[in-house]
Amino acid sequence: MNSILYVFLPCKKVYPIGVTYLADFIHRRKPEVRQRILDLSLYPERARARVLRDAASAFRPDLVCFSWRDIQIFSPHEGDASLEHAFNFYFASNPLKRIAASVEGLKQLYRYYRHIHANLSYPWLIRREFPKAQIMIGGGAFTAFADQLIEKLPEGTIGILGEGEDALLKVIEGHPLDGERYIIRENGRVAKGQQSRPALLDALTVDLPYLTSIFPQYTDYIGEAIGVQTKRGCPYDCAFCLYPYIEGKRVRYRPPEMVVRDISQHYHQWGARRFWFTDAQFITGKEAYPQCTEILERIIKEQLEIEWSGYIRTSLITPDLAKLMVRSGVGDLEVAITSGSQEILNNLHMGFKLERLYDGCRYLAEAGFRGKVILNYSLNSPQETEETLLQSIESYKVVASILGEDRVFPLMFFLGIQPNTDLEHRLLEEGYLSAGYNPLMLTPTSIRKLLYNPAPLNKLIAKACLAAWERKHGSRDPRAWTGSLSQAQSTAKYADGNLIRGIEGNSGRDALLTLEEILRSRKSPQSTTPSEKKPAMTSAG
Repeated sequence: MNSILYVFLPCKKVYPIGVTYLADFIHRRKPEVRQRILDLSLYPERARARVLRDAASAFRPDLVCFSWRDIQIFSPHEGDASLEHAFNFYFASNPLKRIAASVEGLKQLYRYYRHIHANLSYPWLIRREFPKAQIMIGGGAFTAFADQLIEKLPEGTIGILGEGEDALLKVIEGHPLDGERYIIRENGRVAKGQQSRPALLDALTVDLPYLTSIFPQYTDYIGEAIGVQTKRGCPYDCAFCLYPYIEGKRVRYRPPEMVVRDISQHYHQWGARRFWFTDAQFITGKEAYPQCTEILERIIKEQLEIEWSGYIRTSLITPDLAKLMVRSGVGDLEVAITSGSQEILNNLHMGFKLERLYDGCRYLAEAGFRGKVILNYSLNSPQETEETLLQSIESYKVVASILGEDRVFPLMFFLGIQPNTDLEHRLLEEGYLSAGYNPLMLTPTSIRKLLYNPAPLNKLIAKACLAAWERKHGSRDPRAWTGSLSQAQSTAKYADGNLIRGIEGNSGRDALLTLEEILRSRKSPQSTTPSEKKPAMTSAG
């Protein structure tokens, strides 16, 4: 095969780092192979099929590689209107609000199914109009839902689960995919392969002039946050998370000099000043300290005046690391605290102690951190009680007392049930989910299950959230956001345009404090039966 067209399927605008790494990997090993990157996210929906057809006609690829990054299962946060509509539909006391929410919910279901149907149509377009081209598909969304999606793709499509560098190279060279994680449907039968060893990252870097030559749409990302990967793999077992399934549990590190070389290239050649470390966790544990430290030290030494962010466990921040983070330009942070109850965290296999999380916040404050912190809470997790809910509210107050209330923004999430996770396995065993259920099928009934908020606490939590959302503008922070999470026009848009809406009104704080009032107004917080152990039928209460 002598030519590859990479197609980044539509999602919220985010720099297509996986595709760029794949293209660079192939170029370094097969420089004679022609390559082109097409980002369909940057075109209006009505133009995408035409753009893909024109690009394939002009380029005549032997291989078309689709990257499917995102399928939004129903696990929205409070900045997403779909959560508010769902809560109004299921819990609002006003029947008019329920009717209005049902109409909006139907519109959202239509958009959800239309998005999946549209993304599936692009490989079919290639099969229909360019039948000689081999089709491959990968990405986070495909990996998560491969069993369902492979049935809807053209026969012979090679699906890659997780990382795809070595598999792609084998396809180009005409070698069998032995030792790779793949899925393929041929003659009505589905076959899978297992990865024998994960890809090494010691030679993974970016030749930016070459990337610019094959990705003419790069100009659309000037001023946006540029993704940079420092490692792959996640050693943790968080019950609801897909990262270990997608990337594996073995952590593999890129050499710090290569990481900073990527940053430096984008800094000097594209004028990039904002970066996002795309790792499952930037600090995966104590063994990651040498790499993380050297990366930050090199940023400082090379005088790269940047703002950076990523997923960071504050429980692993040390005083010295906090100082390096601040000096190297750390921006706003998003922290998945999940719960303020150590019991709940242990049950979810989160792998950190709350006291260490608080210590990391203290170290940041002492180092002069001036960014803002989003605390993601997943209320009503398995084994939640009224007492553990009060502990979550208290944990927000603790972090706010350390960093300052004007810097800390709690955001209400609810656990989304994803395939190939421990949470899904538990709920199947308990009968909460039915064996053979389709995780991509959204109906009013399935949404109520997949948006994990079971009885008996669901109505209390919904009451607090709905009350807070109705007072959206009561606690608005008038100051513009700065750093990697900013949506200010002077910097760049937030990677998740919905998320900023939950922050601007600071409705998460209002929801937590309203929930506290509700709980304390009862005679006494009672330790309810853990929701995880309720019979499946009660989850719809």
